[in-house]
Amino acid sequence: MSIGATELEQVFPLPDVPRQSTDAVGPRAQRTIARIVAATREVFLTNGYTGTTIDDIARTADVSRASFYTYFVSKREVLLVLGARSATDAQTIIERLIELGATSDGMAEWVRDYFQFLEINGSFAFAWTQAAHDDHEILTAGMKRHLNLCQRFGEVLAASAGIQRDDTTQFGLVMFSALERSWSYCHLYEDGLDRRAIEAAAAQMLWSAARHKPFHTPASQ
Repeated sequence: MSIGATELEQVFPLPDVPRQSTDAVGPRAQRTIARIVAATREVFLTNGYTGTTIDDIARTADVSRASFYTYFVSKREVLLVLGARSATDAQTIIERLIELGATSDGMAEWVRDYFQFLEINGSFAFAWTQAAHDDHEILTAGMKRHLNLCQRFGEVLAASAGIQRDDTTQFGLVMFSALERSWSYCHLYEDGLDRRAIEAAAAQMLWSAARHKPFHTPASQ
């Protein structure tokens, strides 16, 4: 059984590999697993998926290659673990927008929280995008869940403004993409950007986009 299979199979189908569940290992092994997962997240953020090697992960986690392979078949499997955790956390933070999105101050608070969420999960988003270009199984595994999250985000964002839309998946996808790219540039240009100013601009963007009347392109009329 793969690590965390019960949790993971709710989000991504897992490769069929003989690995122990985290419930079946002791505290020391669980700490090692946690270090490997955290190190992979860190290396993905710096190197991307294709630029990351097992040696990079092992060195950052301060474990041997043998220790890595004790718990994971490949960096691909760690990506699936990160994906499961990211999806669960994303669902939680999207639902918080129901409460916060009705006021401009609440929207600003939500964006700050989302940027903090990306500090933990943003590396997965970019690593998955990169991996999905070359791995059809990764693409298939994550796309449905991602689009479901986009749809829910679009629904909640529109509802916060009291507006109904029939394009919530597309709307959510575009808004998510803008937030993730803005966060990414905050990291890339960290010495030249005021993060708080970017967060404030992102909140204004969401607020305005949610309250703008949806339009129909000539192709859809």
